[in-house]
Amino acid sequence: MKRFWILSMIVLFPVTFVFAQQNSGLAEEFTKLEDYLRNPKLTEEQKKKNFEANMVSSVRSTLSKRLVNPKKELKDLKFQDLQTERPEGTNTFFVKYKNYYFQYQFPVDPETYVTSPSEEIVLEKPEGLDLGSNAHKEEKKN
Repeated sequence: MKRFWILSMIVLFPVTFVFAQQNSGLAEEFTKLEDYLRNPKLTEEQKKKNFEANMVSSVRSTLSKRLVNPKKELKDLKFQDLQTERPEGTNTFFVKYKNYYFQYQFPVDPETYVTSPSEEIVLEKPEGLDLGSNAHKEEKKN
């Protein structure tokens, strides 16, 4: 049995070596393409466009589930209508649009990739609610 194993290794090794040499160019190209796709080199303008498109798309998607007539109410939605904030070092974003507040968690950086949030929370602020520093304190009873 050992002889068979040794003989097969002697015969197959050169074939495997030649096969690997012939395809090393393709394997190298594959690796370079994979690296390029996983780590895109984007300009600041491309990052800005990706971010704006992802935020508008996310808000539009979230509100289209809540609004009675989303096409009419969201047709003029632009990035300039949104306020956004990102805690440093995270893919979590807080967004405000009119009286809606959103928290989005993205699986990847929305500046680099076209993506949708993996988690979303939406809150609607009631008319007249003051969110100032004293807004949620209990009134003292006499």
